[in-house]
Amino acid sequence: MRRVRHESAEGFARGDRLILSAEPFDVHVSSVTATRVFIEWPWREIDGESKNRWDGTVGFSRDPDHWDWRNTPWRVEPDPSELSAGETCMLGIPPTEVQVVAIDQYDPPADFGWTPRPTWVLGVCPVSDLSDEEAGYVLYLNSGEPIVIDPA
Repeated sequence: MRRVRHESAEGFARGDRLILSAEPFDVHVSSVTATRVFIEWPWREIDGESKNRWDGTVGFSRDPDHWDWRNTPWRVEPDPSELSAGETCMLGIPPTEVQVVAIDQYDPPADFGWTPRPTWVLGVCPVSDLSDEEAGYVLYLNSGEPIVIDPA
């Protein structure tokens, strides 16, 4: 897999300011550990032809004050520290202003263990965290995740 950096593509350019959001969805808590809560991710499928193993879940910190929360736009309700395996919770993205810091293309599409396999990736950082080199996250544009991306 080759990762190619672009200055602009798919209607986005580095430096663009965007507003991300996603209506809350009810999702299932697959498992919990002392530090993480694992959510069954409804927008991806396990790729049976992948060389990589993905179990169908995405993990989030159980500590709502953990720095890890600056590396995802998603928010979980109720508080992740209160959740147990088998419960249902809400997962969504409150309106968040971000800046595009990278645009990458995987050629061929990336094999991470799920489908659809990502082709285009936006690296974004919340505007409030732009001075933090560790903050930010990627958005897989063909992921099927119900993320609304609007110009700021």
